[in-house]
This record gives sequence, structure tokens and C-alpha cells, in this order.
Amino acid sequence: MSKTASVPVSKVEEGQLGSESSFRLLVQSVKDYAIIMLDPEGNVASWNEGAQKFKGYRAEEIVGKNFSIFYTPEDIARGKPAQELKIAADQGRFEDEGWRVRKDGSKFWANVTITALRDPDGSLRGFGKVTRDLTERKLVEEALKQKAGNEAISRRAQEILDISTPVVQVWEGVVLAPLIGSLDSQRTQQLMEKLLETIVETRSSVALVDITGVPAVDTATGRHLVETMSAVRLLGANVILTGVRPAIAQTLVHLGVDLAGVTTRASLSAGLRTAMEILSLQIVSDK
Repeated sequence: MSKTASVPVSKVEEGQLGSESSFRLLVQSVKDYAIIMLDPEGNVASWNEGAQKFKGYRAEEIVGKNFSIFYTPEDIARGKPAQELKIAADQGRFEDEGWRVRKDGSKFWANVTITALRDPDGSLRGFGKVTRDLTERKLVEEALKQKAGNEAISRRAQEILDISTPVVQVWEGVVLAPLIGSLDSQRTQQLMEKLLETIVETRSSVALVDITGVPAVDTATGRHLVETMSAVRLLGANVILTGVRPAIAQTLVHLGVDLAGVTTRASLSAGLRTAMEILSLQIVSDK
């Protein structure tokens, strides 16, 4: 009678399991972004604190339900949720901005990125979905359009659009600076000071600068980004620039902006994973 021999777990596998567990804990604890997993049919498979904050559902209320519940009746009637998954599956990634619906029926303006997740053999495992609430930016943009004739009101609206960017610690050793709106010299200086102060205070070794909310990049904006990231590197911290959309990447290349030595990622979720990989390289075993 044959016996099944137990296969010992290698240290490499243990490390992978530990990294995956740490990444899962990181995603669950992030509050400024809704980061969820969907199965291939679009049913919610995981939920984090940011998702509960934005959309109002607790994990036990939403896991297992189709993500179309977050869309307006008009978008559902047009088949928009299914179309987004199809594009993500075909092209690897889908990004969009539009109105989404909370549990209480209220709406918020969201930037949504859906990434197809595949096994090494190419089989579709599901989707990663990152949502960011840009309602404030949207409302300010609408106010700017409605009151364009009034210079004083337009100027105040622009100031609201370009409010100081918060710098938050999302995980031990990782800080995040989400940028919304344009980036001028004064705002760059404020961002640089807050980012450097937070890195020193938290002793962080990785800084993520997310430009998902930056509508466009010109020469001045590119230069300001480089100045900020150069200052971070002088402190010995790693810089990851996230939210680099194809249009922005092309603009940076055409403008000749030098991003040598800067790690770039298309989405925040990819940047968070890279941050965890960097941190894992710094872990020293006691054994």
C-alpha cells in the first residue's frame, strides 16, 4: 500500500507566502484607495478599508456580488461593466473616470483602473481594481466651467483645485503623495517639504508619488516632479512614480524630461507591489 510523502516547503516558497501575506495586509489597510479583487465574471473576491470608506459596504455585504452594483442604472443598461472587463481582458488594462454609486445611493466621481490578472500559462485568474475618489476635483472643474467669466471666482476655484497635497504613511516604511491638479513652483515646494519631513519622521525607505489625478504634464510640471524625486533620493529613499498613463509617458519623452533612476509604474497597485518587493530585500533574517 503506497504512502503519500509530505513535500517540505522551501525557504523560497515561505518567502513568497510571506510576501503575499504582507502585500495582502498592506492592501487591506490602505484607506485612501479602494483596492479590490474580482473573479473572471466580475464578482467581488476581496475588499479593503478604502473600498468600505468610498462605497459604504462592509466586506460581508459585498463579497460575492457583481461589481456592476457600483455603476449607475444608465451605465448598467449600456453594458458598461461587462465592456470594461472585456477591454481589460483583451488589452491587459482599462482606465476610466465617471460617476459611481455608493451603498446609500449617492454618487461620487471615480478614477478606475482595472488590470487583468493571469496565471503563467495565460489563464485569466480575475481582475485587480483600484478606485480613487476624485469628486472634489470634478466639482471644482465644473465650478471653473460655470464661472469662467468671473476671474475672482475662477481664481479661488483654481486654488481649491491645487490645494496642498497630503503625504500619508500607508505602511511601515512606505509613504504616499497623491497629486491632484496642476503642479506649480509654490505647490512643488510645499510637496517637497512635506514629503521629506514625513520620510524623516516615519523613517520610510520608499516614497510613492502618484500622478493619477494630474490632468496633464508640461515642461514645468515634469521639471517640478524631477526636483521633488531628486530631493527624496538625496535622503536615501527609493522613489516610485505611479499613475503614468500612456499619454503622460509620451509627453515626458517628447519634453525630454530625465527620469533616470526613477521607478515608474502605470498604476498605484503596481507601485504598492513594487514597494513591498523593495522592502522585502531589506529584511534581515535572524537565522
